[in-house]
Amino acid sequence: MLVVLSFAAPGVARADDAREVPSETGATPIGSLRAGHHRQLGLSAQIVSGSRFIKTWDDDVYCGDRGESGTGNAVYCFSRVPVTLDLTASYGVRPHIELMFEMRFGLERDFGATATSGNGPRLRHYSPGVRFFFNDKGLMKFFSTAQIALDATGYEDASGERRGVDFALRNANGIFLDFHEAYGAYVFFGEELEFKRWLEAGLELGVGIQGRYP
Repeated sequence: MLVVLSFAAPGVARADDAREVPSETGATPIGSLRAGHHRQLGLSAQIVSGSRFIKTWDDDVYCGDRGESGTGNAVYCFSRVPVTLDLTASYGVRPHIELMFEMRFGLERDFGATATSGNGPRLRHYSPGVRFFFNDKGLMKFFSTAQIALDATGYEDASGERRGVDFALRNANGIFLDFHEAYGAYVFFGEELEFKRWLEAGLELGVGIQGRYP
């Protein structure tokens, strides 16, 4: 028995070393994979659009459409969410948990202060949160996020006054494809709800890429 253990122990040690230490060429040894995105810094870029519902708290607030209210504004609006570019920094605190900070920049302009005003502001959101990975199959895994979005889009009222900052709850769910330890791509759908300026519920669809180090 001792003879068997003496031969098996070096083999176990070599297997452990192979999982933890890269080869001299820098490639990951065959049969070894990093546990998720643990201890990796990530940078992501994604393109997003979708649809939304807005219910105003007051008839004199314009939400992008005309209606039959006393002011001529619609009291609720359905519209497409302007296309945005989202940039995200992340860090894997656990094998299947990433802390993330997402910044959203509008590529298109949103509605203006009134029906006759020109182009409105571009979306600008800042969204800290956490991304959880599930059912990790190596190449493919599912993920879900929990985020609080700070909506700093520069909406104005009819007099030109800023409507201030709003807060939103955001969740995104999708499929992540890790083609390599250093990069991957993903597709997702998300939901967002905010309620200070007006009640807004949005559904969005996006696609993105992520690079990671080390």
